[in-house]
Amino acid sequence: MATYTASCCFLDTILIFSILTAFSAAENSSGFTANLYQRDTFYNPNLSQTQIIRRAIARSIWRANISSSITPNSPTADIIRHTNLFWMKIRLGTPPVDILVVADTGSDLTWTQCLPCTRCFSQHQPLFNTQASSSYGTIQCGPSRPCPPWNDVGCLNGLCHQDIKYVDETYTRGLLSTETLRMDSTVQIPNSIFGCGMDNMAHFGGIGSGVIGLGDGPESIVTQLGHLSGRKFSYCLMPLDPPGRVSTSILETKQLSADPGPSRRTRIPFIGRSGALEQGNIMIDSGTALTSLPRHFYAQIKQAVRMQTHAPEVPDPDRLFELCFREDRSLQLSSIMANFRGGNVPLKGFNAFVTSGPVTCLAFEVSESFIAYGSLAQQDFLVGFDQNARTVPFKPFECSHA
Repeated sequence: MATYTASCCFLDTILIFSILTAFSAAENSSGFTANLYQRDTFYNPNLSQTQIIRRAIARSIWRANISSSITPNSPTADIIRHTNLFWMKIRLGTPPVDILVVADTGSDLTWTQCLPCTRCFSQHQPLFNTQASSSYGTIQCGPSRPCPPWNDVGCLNGLCHQDIKYVDETYTRGLLSTETLRMDSTVQIPNSIFGCGMDNMAHFGGIGSGVIGLGDGPESIVTQLGHLSGRKFSYCLMPLDPPGRVSTSILETKQLSADPGPSRRTRIPFIGRSGALEQGNIMIDSGTALTSLPRHFYAQIKQAVRMQTHAPEVPDPDRLFELCFREDRSLQLSSIMANFRGGNVPLKGFNAFVTSGPVTCLAFEVSESFIAYGSLAQQDFLVGFDQNARTVPFKPFECSHA
């Protein structure tokens, strides 16, 4: 699956977490906007901040370890937050029905569970009934009519099928289909290509029914939006502690920049297995909470934070993190900064550390196969994706005010 990637090189009594990629100006103000909600507080207002964070982190660690005819208006869509997942509400079919799908920058094809279903996971809403929609269609294939040349797509019994597997063991198998997709009551994408999953497995907590692909492949919804999106979009993720709504859009940012860090730094270069810095070595992923790094790289960051944090180390009571400190008023944590090619991205405390009761932990995880810059590190930043320029701009922003 196509993904948004950046090149990583960690930089030096500030710890600099250095992701090398280009920043860009994005001046196109057209596109879709959406509202973001924290799902756990949305559905269960009695959950504490600690419970919300721990639920998100447990899912993130589990995931890492498994290792052309468009109405010319700006579409809108609602998004609901389910801890480390962000659910976008779209409308599918004629007549349209509401669908909740994960907004995922790490995948391309949009899919939802459909009837008839041989194996489906539980979901809040009814399964999408293709026979009830007058605009639903399948994609025929054969020797002289191949399926689209996309990953995880093939021809079987004269029809194009999708068979997608994700790093967290989620999978979907079914028919590659066409349908009218709506962002709101006025904007629609006729003949949008999506996957109609009839054999699926996912741990979505009974909330949503699939994924909306925001990757850079030809099958992603951003590409299918065509001139309406300009192949650009952005989102702004609110921190876990304050409940409320946050906006996301396809792309409404101007020139983006970040303040430079101090001159004294602990430099930790991200050296790949080849012994040199490698391009495209980390995924910018909205679908996982934690930033996951290879063991040798994480170990250096862990040691640098340990050396710069003068506080007693304690074990994580939930055994999710490797480096934790006793939380008290005297605790002073290291400052961490992501240095993208073109500017620095200073992380706030909640971007790099999580506190649970008397314990504060470094919120990075280890994975040798799934290297990602997670949503926790992206909170309170306007994060943009420009598929044409191949850039990912970041701008510090109070997302609760968006």
